[in-house]
Amino acid sequence: MATVAVTSALALSLAACGSDDSDAADSGPTVTVTDSRGQEEVPLNPDSVVVFDMGVLDTLDTLGVDAVTGVAKGGATPSYLDKYAGDDYVGVGDLFEPDLEAIPRTEPDLIIVGGRSSEMHDTLEDAFDGVPVLDMSVDESSYFESARANARELAKIFEKSDEVDEIIAGQEKRVEAVREQADGAGRGLVLLTSGGEVTAYSVGSRFGFLHEDLGVEAATGELGDQETRHGEAISFEFVKKTDPDLLYVVDRDAAIGEEGKSAEEILDNALVRGTKAWKQEKVTYVDAEAWYIVVGGLTSMDTLIDEVEQSLS
Repeated sequence: MATVAVTSALALSLAACGSDDSDAADSGPTVTVTDSRGQEEVPLNPDSVVVFDMGVLDTLDTLGVDAVTGVAKGGATPSYLDKYAGDDYVGVGDLFEPDLEAIPRTEPDLIIVGGRSSEMHDTLEDAFDGVPVLDMSVDESSYFESARANARELAKIFEKSDEVDEIIAGQEKRVEAVREQADGAGRGLVLLTSGGEVTAYSVGSRFGFLHEDLGVEAATGELGDQETRHGEAISFEFVKKTDPDLLYVVDRDAAIGEEGKSAEEILDNALVRGTKAWKQEKVTYVDAEAWYIVVGGLTSMDTLIDEVEQSLS
């Protein structure tokens, strides 16, 4: 992440902002929540929240929270969250670098990072002394469990626990039904296309929830770097040799607004057409926003469940 230089004038404005917010937090009720770094005391029902994570933004939006005042812009905003790209919300940087001059305009009571933006946690904490900074990164090794835990913690802040419990209970029932459908339905493989290249994902990857949470048998063992949970660049010969019964395709370029060949064009070749998945019309071009951009949001998880359920029917 690029180093952010703060001028003396800006530092003074940040210090003033932090002091004001600290006083405000001390004067009102608080709640203790757990994020990926431990426990943090935050204001109950904060008036102004800055969000640097699309999964968190999804969950807050799903719960009807209207306290968001600043969001990460400059990248691909999911279509169903496009209202946050408008002028009603302050652009506070992107997912990798905060705009330290813009954030004070929101007079934040709470700042939330996660996933791609988690590396800016300490920068924000140092810059905005007195304003709590939560890191709601999803543990992709236990995707659904971690995302639900995060949703419950966020709900506590805004007194939305009843609402989130109802949503999660519904998801758990649907996940169980999908796991039953997946039993014996065949072997699945996730492919991500980007810039004309293809990467495969299996168990232990960022898309491992397909197997670990939703019960689809993996067509192959672990692939790629298990520490970063990235997949492995593969050839079309690999796809043909693996011969999955089910293919789930993530078009990264479409998700981030890049031009180039679509996933459908890239995979339409003799080797891929020779797989069981293609022959049985079991190639699912998934919602790339939900699978790639919005990690662990309540609505995005609904989409994951829906698409896998439909692929098995």
